Amino acid sequence: MGTTLVAGLFYDNKVMLAHIGDSRAYRLRGEAFEQLTRDHSLLQEQIDSGMITPEQAKFSQNKNLVTRALGIDPTVEPELTCFEAQPGDVYLLCSDGLNDMVSDEDIGMTLQTLSANLRLAAQQLVQMANDNGGRDNVSVILVRVVRDYAAPKGWLSRLFSWLK
Repeated sequence: MGTTLVAGLFYDNKVMLAHIGDSRAYRLRGEAFEQLTRDHSLLQEQIDSGMITPEQAKFSQNKNLVTRALGIDPTVEPELTCFEAQPGDVYLLCSDGLNDMVSDEDIGMTLQTLSANLRLAAQQLVQMANDNGGRDNVSVILVRVVRDYAAPKGWLSRLFSWLK
């Protein structure tokens, strides 16, 4: 048995994402909703090579065949990606139990509609996955960037930030 992982580190107006397997990270920026990670799966490799289309992938029996997972081999290398974060961005970190049961379009629409209340949005996403069959564990973490969070530069900047 193995497990998948997605994690985010928010620092200096950036988010560093680490992921293994088919757990995913998404971002809602304004009205644009996008997947930030690419699955480490046989299905993704088939899509990338042109063997199947994304539409055909929705009906594939190979959805849960991951090519990277924690706990299978003694070591595994996560994929790391870094993105600029902006005030107002909403980041979604989730297990495949969500995106296997709810389409990206429905996830994005839910976040756009309920982004003012992230607790309610998370509850709604989990409920949607369960209503659609809930065949796997559903994990959802939502993070909103409220303001700039640039790291102080130099000792004088750190001193002034300490005095605030």
